[in-house]
Amino acid sequence: MFHSGKRLRLLSTLLVLGWCLGSAAPAWANLPFYSIVQQVCKSYRVPVTMKQMDLEESGDNGATFTLALQSRRNNFEEVILVGYVAASQAIARTGIEIKTINITVTIPKADNMLLMTTADVALVEQLRLGKIKSSQFMQKLEWN
Repeated sequence: MFHSGKRLRLLSTLLVLGWCLGSAAPAWANLPFYSIVQQVCKSYRVPVTMKQMDLEESGDNGATFTLALQSRRNNFEEVILVGYVAASQAIARTGIEIKTINITVTIPKADNMLLMTTADVALVEQLRLGKIKSSQFMQKLEWN
């Protein structure tokens, strides 16, 4: 009787531990992706934290990556481009399938004006590979 109580306790502990690890696994899966985005943004002197990123799995439509950045004075176009390039690099290095990328830029000097853009991954990939110029890319963005 004593042995079955220990086994039951061990089994329940393992089940709870497995459930905890299973529910935390999606957050860990995004960590390499977020780290690459941070590294690329840092190399262009655009500060970003993991709290500013969100990777949403949306089933059949594919995942959506959202990044919120802050511009300095009037360089919002550069900050937007850095955000898209960082996301594209992370997609290329991790292999995570993402369909849409949303970049939001706050301009603090203009009363916290908010610029929201959306781009398909195919368009962002063309920018990363140098198939289109940054000016062409900015014209093809969806401005929300």
